[in-house]
Amino acid sequence: MLIHSNERFIANNEFAKDVESGLHEKQKHISPKFFYDKKGSKLFEEICMQSEYYLNRAESQILKNSVEKILEIIGDEEISLVELGNGNSLKTRILLGPMIARLRNVSYFPIDVSMKMLKKSITGLFREYANLKIYGVCSDYVAGLVKINEFMKFKKNVPKKKFIIFLGSSIGNFDPKEAVVFLRSIARYVRKDDFLLIGVDLEKDKSILDRAYNDKNGITAKFNLNVLSRINKELGGEFNVANFKHKSFYNTNKHRIEMHLISKADQQVRIRAIGKTFHFKKGETIHTENSYKYSLGSFNKLVGISGLKVVKNFIDPKKQYTLVLLKKIPNTTKS
Repeated sequence: MLIHSNERFIANNEFAKDVESGLHEKQKHISPKFFYDKKGSKLFEEICMQSEYYLNRAESQILKNSVEKILEIIGDEEISLVELGNGNSLKTRILLGPMIARLRNVSYFPIDVSMKMLKKSITGLFREYANLKIYGVCSDYVAGLVKINEFMKFKKNVPKKKFIIFLGSSIGNFDPKEAVVFLRSIARYVRKDDFLLIGVDLEKDKSILDRAYNDKNGITAKFNLNVLSRINKELGGEFNVANFKHKSFYNTNKHRIEMHLISKADQQVRIRAIGKTFHFKKGETIHTENSYKYSLGSFNKLVGISGLKVVKNFIDPKKQYTLVLLKKIPNTTKS
């Protein structure tokens, strides 16, 4: 069964509005959520396989090493696993296998803005877990949680206790103030016995971070530049992609990786769906992504002001990455 929402059907309008707004700013920018068309999603899967990109390997290893301990802490026989942005669900399987083997009743709710990605993921999971109840939610994350809570009120045999996972260090794409707003929004729609597991990339040597986002095979560069190709394809853009180049670096003062697209020359680009022409000076950049890195202390502080509390940190041996298990602080927000 799929729970549908209308967000996907207005995606192109949202894309056009965001691109128009972002390219009108003094510091031009495009949201990283628009990286993930079919080609972009495939390129990101390739990024995760690059030797320099430690994040995916570290997170997967932590999950494999910690899944039994996580389930022991959660301590229930019935759980609804809710995933914010399921992608290809490869890491989800690390949790689902032991959950199905150990627990009496498991349901899975993937939330994603892409209907195509949801259908692909659900089809693959049904092949592996024929008896697993899967309810795909095509929506943004907070609206998706609202839909799930409403659905649970009327659907029998679906566990009410939620185990929400937000993997891939996606929390780093929010600046810290946005992250607090996001986590508070999530906290509003979880119950006191629900759990939340978040992947967080930790601060480390600048050279390691710079290499991770500038792989020698140039896959991250292709991924970054692909957003211009997507504008051309979906919005009638006239970008000459060869006139831009990828730049990524760790901003030590702001504790974040920044990704930009640099204009190689003075140029004008028309986007037909928007009906406007945008001007780029040589050396001017389009800011496409931030990826914030945290110390354990700074992330714990952020969590605390969001109405949540840390139950346990699961950290890889190199101390490069952590999975943070969280619960709601009682009486801080409404369920």
